[in-house]
Amino acid sequence: MQKLFWIYLVFVLASCAALPTQEITRDTSARIVNGNAIDISEIPYQAALRRKVFSGWAHACGAAIISHLAVLTAAHCVVSYVSDPSSLRIIVGTSYRLSGGQSYAVSIVIPHESYSPSTLEHDIALLGVRKPITFNLNVNAVAIASSTHIVPVGTEALVSGYGITAYEGPASSVLMAARVNIVAQDTCARAYLRISSITSGMLCANSVLPPRDACQGDSGGPLVANNVLIGLVSWGEGCADTTYPGVYTRVSEYNSWIVRNTILL
Repeated sequence: MQKLFWIYLVFVLASCAALPTQEITRDTSARIVNGNAIDISEIPYQAALRRKVFSGWAHACGAAIISHLAVLTAAHCVVSYVSDPSSLRIIVGTSYRLSGGQSYAVSIVIPHESYSPSTLEHDIALLGVRKPITFNLNVNAVAIASSTHIVPVGTEALVSGYGITAYEGPASSVLMAARVNIVAQDTCARAYLRISSITSGMLCANSVLPPRDACQGDSGGPLVANNVLIGLVSWGEGCADTTYPGVYTRVSEYNSWIVRNTILL
């Protein structure tokens, strides 16, 4: 997760899976490190984003199904596709990174209007599909946190995705998940003091024994506690580095934005 700002810009345009920083590095990729394989039936809200490449379609980021018509993901994953949504596909209903499931064409990409690629504030985006997503045992929506939803420090949450399994390591061929715990906002802010600001729209979580985290390829994926979507994988320093908690977009902070834009689909 250590990349300079310009390297980050090139990586985002190329693969939708990294994040920016200013002078010091930061990583918006996401990954499940020290997690376990999980069947899609256990987390049917998990979706994957694929992007068009010369040879076909490649995994880009994770996403969370929130209705028949929409998924949520990180803005840094899709901001370069606002004018070209047809170059993205949403895959649902599969436990495998590159096979199975159902594919849906993206009709619209709506990143938060205040998203900042330099600070990763407001790192959230809504994607609409061309035809409604069919729900079944392996495909379903997750409830989003309300604007008043409070997540106590220490709350256990599940982060999931198809990303790499170690910093600069290999990608997982199957869906992975890891249990992490919510970290106090001031604790997270101190950890990142010399790197970037932890704002009210961000939520931090980690696991120390063993260290667990998301990693490259998990960005935009769901962080769920008590069957409620509370976060989206956004950025962090390294993968499963116990000094630096993983940083997520705090969904409750964007509840009204999500509802307002979903209605427009």
